[in-house]
Amino acid sequence: MASQRYPSRQAELIDWARTHATLWKGNQGAMPDIGISQAQAGAFDLAVTDVEGKLASQNSALDTARAATQEKDTALEEMVRQLGSLITTIDGYARNTNDPDVWARAQVPAPKDPTPRQAPPAPTLDPVQLVDNGSVAVSWEVTTGGGAVYEVQRQVVPVGAAPGAWQTISILGEKRFIDEAVPVGVAAVNYQVRARISTGASPWSLTATANFGTGGAQGGPLARVA
Repeated sequence: MASQRYPSRQAELIDWARTHATLWKGNQGAMPDIGISQAQAGAFDLAVTDVEGKLASQNSALDTARAATQEKDTALEEMVRQLGSLITTIDGYARNTNDPDVWARAQVPAPKDPTPRQAPPAPTLDPVQLVDNGSVAVSWEVTTGGGAVYEVQRQVVPVGAAPGAWQTISILGEKRFIDEAVPVGVAAVNYQVRARISTGASPWSLTATANFGTGGAQGGPLARVA
């Protein structure tokens, strides 16, 4: 049906056909001298009229279907609301009467006992990023199901000395932390992170390290101010 001689889109094609059917019939005047007969022009005009009528019927049916769908959705929402209320009543009655057969008589499954959320897996640390002002950016990935906070610990490695103890430096809700208190002059700083939810904490992540070499860290802005 598509052609460069006339539109391919349905709505544009029907409008184009109506304009030309009227033109070729003569538009209440003499037919143009274009080589087609009056019978041919009349037949084409009837074909266009038939399409226009079918299109109007289709649009009307679509409007009716949309209205019926909206009415059905509204009725379904009300049914589900009432169903939820009734099942809540059944659950309450079964518990208050200490009669588990209530659910069997109602032919609905008894509610499952809630199970505690399992602790999330250990976060995976991205490589640390050194910021121009001497800070260190630490980020990580972990799937917790929401509602988690993250505990960030830091271990300082002095130049020519053994690493110090791990210390918690932040507990936050985002998966990114900017350490603006990197000590001045240290050879390296190690980081580890774990996720905490209401029922427990994940294992600690593997360590991510910011190395500063024998020259030592320039220190973050908070450490320099301190």
